Amino acid sequence: MSFGLFSSRFRLLVLLAIALAASSSAWSQTVLENTALLGMSRQQLASARVDAHPVRSPRRLSSGALGTLRMADVLYEGAHFEQTLFFGHQKLEQMDLVLLSPGPGAGSGSDVAATAAIYASLVQSLRSKLGPELGSSGTTPGTGADTVSWVTASADVILFRSGKPDHPSLRVVIKQRQQVDASEL
Repeated sequence: MSFGLFSSRFRLLVLLAIALAASSSAWSQTVLENTALLGMSRQQLASARVDAHPVRSPRRLSSGALGTLRMADVLYEGAHFEQTLFFGHQKLEQMDLVLLSPGPGAGSGSDVAATAAIYASLVQSLRSKLGPELGSSGTTPGTGADTVSWVTASADVILFRSGKPDHPSLRVVIKQRQQVDASEL
């Protein structure tokens, strides 16, 4: 084999490895990768997340942040979510991730079990990355809701499980941490 042919194949393999590494980070996101995006401008984020598309009817949060970008299918901590990015004051303030259909049949009993399994997996994954949860609230009769939250230096991370037994819902909220000076209280 000539040196030129070997060199071409080596370059091709290196380019392929780089492309696979780049695509794998776009396919799978972690909580730490997402918290690093908080504070970015829409332009910075659009170049970092090329699969983000403008939202037709943006939703406004009580903080005033507007959900203007969405990714239809994001693999996050091992599960598939629809992700909406909320911007306020020209910066990314919050991300909402809503679990896509967890099981094979929408509205089936397996959805409840699949959602519960994904919830338990997310709690364990977030514990391993962020430490013990700051707080949690369990299911109360008739509501079917669970909430678990963590605080990092730069973000609040909240995991919600709710919904009716025949239509469970799972949502992750990652938002920029708001520091308040004690003199302002």
